[in-house]
Amino acid sequence: MYRHSTGIRTLHPGRTRGFTLIELIVVIVILGVLSAVALPKFADLGSDARKASIQALAGSVNTGIQMVRSLTALRGAGSPAGIVNLTFVDMEGTRVRVWSGYPDRWCDGVGAVLQDAPVPTTTCYLNATPVEGNGYTFYGYGNGTKIPNGDAGWRIEAAPDPKNCSVQYTYNGTGVPIVKVNNSGC
Repeated sequence: MYRHSTGIRTLHPGRTRGFTLIELIVVIVILGVLSAVALPKFADLGSDARKASIQALAGSVNTGIQMVRSLTALRGAGSPAGIVNLTFVDMEGTRVRVWSGYPDRWCDGVGAVLQDAPVPTTTCYLNATPVEGNGYTFYGYGNGTKIPNGDAGWRIEAAPDPKNCSVQYTYNGTGVPIVKVNNSGC
């Protein structure tokens, strides 16, 4: 036994004990196993975020549809659009095309019911041009290669399968519109 000048006794003078090579290898292996288990959980967050975004968008679309329906019930059908059963209503400063009491399936119809939705100054009626805004791309009716069944709707272009990472709006002027979430491609 060696007595140091500070009064501390040690077995070997000038030698301190640290981690052995085996202990370091065990720690590295444990960290490797933990990262292999945890990494897949974090790697797929983009898909979950897109699915949540699509769900939230569908909720906003449903709210917008009900707002338009309430406006037409309270104020009347709106100003005529020149075609039978088509009118325009003003919804918080945005002119929305309405078909038989519900938003029409074009960018100035259902495409305009979302807050801060971009509405082109040119006509949207019978126009298949996509409208981008707020992280989504809106496609009017008849875009079968973009939205399932050729219905109107929004999709996330950055998704692995954008057509199946979408909110679909189905309405033919009768009955109640249907809003469907497609998230199998998110």
